[in-house]
Amino acid sequence: MSQRQFKVIIIGGSVTGLTLAHSLHKIGIDYVVLEKRDTVTPQEGASIGILPNGARILDQLGLYEAIEDEAPPLGATRIHFPDGFAFTSLYPKKILENFGYPIAFLERRQLLRILYDALPDKTRIHVNKTMSTIEHFTKDEITGARVLTKEGDVYEGDLIVGADGIHSQTRGEIWRRINSSKSEFEPAECIDKCILIEYSCCFGISKCVTGLIAGEQVMHMRNGRTLVVIPSKDEVVFWFLVEKLDRKYTYSEAPRFTIDDATALCSQVFTLPIGNGIKFEDVWNKREVVNMLSLEESCLSTWSTGRLVCIGDSIHKQMTVNLGQGANCAIEDVAVLCNLLRNMCQLKSGTRPTEQEIDLLLRKFNKQHLSRVTQITNMSKLTVRVHARKGLLHRFVGRYIMPYFGAYFEARPFNMLADAASLDFIPLPKSSYPGWEKYSSKTRGNSRLWPLMFTLPLLYFGLSWIVGICWKAGYLHAGNS
Repeated sequence: MSQRQFKVIIIGGSVTGLTLAHSLHKIGIDYVVLEKRDTVTPQEGASIGILPNGARILDQLGLYEAIEDEAPPLGATRIHFPDGFAFTSLYPKKILENFGYPIAFLERRQLLRILYDALPDKTRIHVNKTMSTIEHFTKDEITGARVLTKEGDVYEGDLIVGADGIHSQTRGEIWRRINSSKSEFEPAECIDKCILIEYSCCFGISKCVTGLIAGEQVMHMRNGRTLVVIPSKDEVVFWFLVEKLDRKYTYSEAPRFTIDDATALCSQVFTLPIGNGIKFEDVWNKREVVNMLSLEESCLSTWSTGRLVCIGDSIHKQMTVNLGQGANCAIEDVAVLCNLLRNMCQLKSGTRPTEQEIDLLLRKFNKQHLSRVTQITNMSKLTVRVHARKGLLHRFVGRYIMPYFGAYFEARPFNMLADAASLDFIPLPKSSYPGWEKYSSKTRGNSRLWPLMFTLPLLYFGLSWIVGICWKAGYLHAGNS
């Protein structure tokens, strides 16, 4: 077996792809990153939330301090309802107290710049490289995989990792290979059955907005939509408006939006108060970047075949703007995959693994991490629907349960954070903070009772609410006459 160093080809210079590059460097694995755009730091008008599960891995990689410098921590969220009721949630502050990392928002471009600037060898990052074809090859008794680009370049390696987002070409190649194979393994999913769209999001960045306090988030939960405004440092404001669409769309029929669509949608919430006499219209008028997109929801079960694997949004796309777990879950993907790669390379003692060994490792990655990804995706789906008050049950939970039983509802996302993956070959920072142990599954034991604990109080208060409405309407009085 040849002693040539094991090499990974990363498709996509995304947050996921660049985090993978840093992790591979830590374990001494050669890599190259291929990005189809002309820069790895494009301005798309998007902000990104870093939560403790993603922050801890970035801290292990020595990247978190730069993020802290750019993003003030969230301390509280002021939540408004259509009937005029409002309350303040200290959930962000409690996250910091329990896990040592806050909820921090910054421009996606800023995070990409931090990841790129910290790379020890930037010559491994290649822009303007669009994947055209993926091939497996045997050359001089060496087997591997190669990527051919539309620009005429050829890159060879042992493993190809698709970090190329929801519209992943790598995922398409994986499914093509599986569907054309006569293997006994499960067929790839039909993309239109697995990626659905029920919400859109208009998001933007406004600057020179005076009068708002950095780290004090404002949320308006309306019927069918949610407005979130996040003041940051230097009078910069991140904001997004999630809107329920007229129906559920499949991936292939995803709506596309123009700046006129964004303006029309945002104008409907101009009068909503943000604080200190400021309305959303004032934030809108100071906008610098605006975009509007469909929000895909998916959690795929087929991630790999042979020497190909996908991570991040290409296999699990969540309502990241509501739960804030899109990038963080993808960073966890990186940790789980790199832990397995490191163990395999150590066992091989310098010899390159066979395609069968790589395929088995990728299947192990899928099996080991799928339940975690599914849990986060399901929580994300619930969160966006509560925030957008979809139907009576979600409205009831948001308006009458969340404000008064916050500690009860916080336990579930705290459990999710505490059970996060991490790099198992680097010491864990912030491990002394109580939440990592207090809320972990190892400490709390079997969590199967949680759905029952959730359902019984909800059923009790829901029935009480319905009885109260019926009593006021006279239905119960009529039954006693």
